[in-house]
Amino acid sequence: MLWYKGWLETRIRLLIGLGWFGVLMVSMHLIGNNAGLGGLTPAAGFAFMAMTQMVVISSILAGTGIATQAPFQEIKGLQGSTIFTLSLPVSRFRLLAVRSMLGWLEMAGLIGALCFLNWLGIPWLRVTAIEMFEYAGTLIACSSTLYFITVLVATFLNEWRLQGSFIAFAALWWLPNHTPLPASANVFRAMGDGSPLVAHTTPWTTMAFSLALSAILFFAALKIVQAREY
Repeated sequence: MLWYKGWLETRIRLLIGLGWFGVLMVSMHLIGNNAGLGGLTPAAGFAFMAMTQMVVISSILAGTGIATQAPFQEIKGLQGSTIFTLSLPVSRFRLLAVRSMLGWLEMAGLIGALCFLNWLGIPWLRVTAIEMFEYAGTLIACSSTLYFITVLVATFLNEWRLQGSFIAFAALWWLPNHTPLPASANVFRAMGDGSPLVAHTTPWTTMAFSLALSAILFFAALKIVQAREY
């Protein structure tokens, strides 16, 4: 029941994501084989556009924690459906885990569809099936950090969760580029210039860092959910 309830609450977000990625495909077709994107190669241009799309998609699909809220509608306080959700005979861990996993699976599915359809429909990207498969895995792993940042933010911010998430994303981009942090902490570079499509190597270290950070963010969100009075 929790999976179905979560699906009813996220399906509109998923459709928005599909439309968003459709815009990316159209943009890639309009760019054309020789036009490029700001002087980038077609593969680098695709990686840059996919990376920027993930900032939006990951924050949309992360939802509202365990609170129930209509998509794209900011409402202060609790809705009656949220009180109903919290009254269900399940733990808050299970509520958060199901909602988080459902949104993550939807995000992973969108990424897989994006990469496969662009590889199939835009041959002038000049990338092999293996490279696109590796890039899809890189996108899923590295965008997981963005996704779980929003999951965490949603546990203590209601109507400001998207704004708070974007501020956290900006900090995540700024820190590796302006501090002595190792290059493996730069998830944005792994999805862009350091991706398999551009660097022709898989950023395993950054992917592992991103997944570990995602787990930490989830358990931090869980602690807040378990301690918070709704």
